[in-house]
Amino acid sequence: MFGHHSSAPAPSSAPHTTLATVVSSAAPTSTAASPVNTPSPSTGGKRGVAFNIASLTDLFTGSTFSWAYNWGADASGSILSKLEYVPMLWGNRADFTSAWDSQVSKALAGGSTHILGFNEPDHTEQANMSPADAVNAWKQYIQPYSSKAKLISPAVTNGAAPMGLAWLSSFLSGCGDCTIDAVAVHWYDAATNVEYFKQHITDAHTQTGKPVWITEFGASGSDDQVSSFLSQVLPWLDSQDFVERYSYFMAAEGTLVSGGALSTYGKTYLDAA
Repeated sequence: MFGHHSSAPAPSSAPHTTLATVVSSAAPTSTAASPVNTPSPSTGGKRGVAFNIASLTDLFTGSTFSWAYNWGADASGSILSKLEYVPMLWGNRADFTSAWDSQVSKALAGGSTHILGFNEPDHTEQANMSPADAVNAWKQYIQPYSSKAKLISPAVTNGAAPMGLAWLSSFLSGCGDCTIDAVAVHWYDAATNVEYFKQHITDAHTQTGKPVWITEFGASGSDDQVSSFLSQVLPWLDSQDFVERYSYFMAAEGTLVSGGALSTYGKTYLDAA
């Protein structure tokens, strides 16, 4: 089932991306260069912060947090110093690829140790790439960094075939000579569908044989229902050896943040153990 879904549009030249719950129809431009902090070595847990505004990462001080990303190749500001910034090549358009080498090199020099592949290439309103096109772009732009960072696959939706895990399987088959250190998936559905969430994440591992990153997941329902969902799934994610990292969607007003502070379920995301 392809449930309630939100995902980040392409990064723009603004200091942060358009709020990621809306798909932008405007053609974005490459992300402008801006300062990136040099993070301390990642010593926290698996939990991460997906952000548009770098300063909001300051709210996520818990010991379980170790990384952050913003769907772009540049942090567009300074993030909480203990977090590893993980750059992403959002898609294969020239406005991303033309600046990619300079931006990812800057991120690696600043302490990044992982690189994320394309954002929902299986979704027509996101990176919108065929598996074959993604393979070609991966080999040209991401594979060259295999000796400098861990490479995480394109992040796919939980949509039905040919989307989702079916798209990912086709990509992996076509990229058999590529370095893929882990696979990335997204999940959106009702907060009551805890077992579906667990099954989908498990399927991503069993079908690929690789560690899993959940770079976006979101549950629909009341704040209390979302808090309950997080209270159940976060300990499960932390206990699964095949789950390397995850980030709830997202550090922004109206989701994990409310009035500049953590929301009700933002506090659950911070504190759940």
